[in-house]
Amino acid sequence: MGKDRIITTAQFTDENGETTVIDGGIDWRTIRWERDMELKETDWWAVADRTMSDAERNYRTFLRNLPQNYSTPEEAQTAWLAYDMTGL
Repeated sequence: MGKDRIITTAQFTDENGETTVIDGGIDWRTIRWERDMELKETDWWAVADRTMSDAERNYRTFLRNLPQNYSTPEEAQTAWLAYDMTGL
C-alpha cells in the first residue's frame, strides 16, 4: 500500500561504483500527493455493493485526516509508517 511508496531518499551509483545518497526530506506536498494516491487506490473499498471493514474505514479516515492531525510532515510520515495495517 501507499506507505511503501513514501520515498525521501535516492541512491545513485556512478560508473566507478561510488554511491551518492540524496536525502530530499519530506514535505506536505509529498504527503498529500501520496495520501491522495492511496485514497484513489482504495476507493473501490467504498463501492455501493460492498461493505467496508472497520479496518478499511479507519485507514481511509486516518488518511483523510493526516494533514490536520500532525504539525509537521515528518510527524505525519512517522505516523503513517507506523500505522497498523492489520486487516487491510
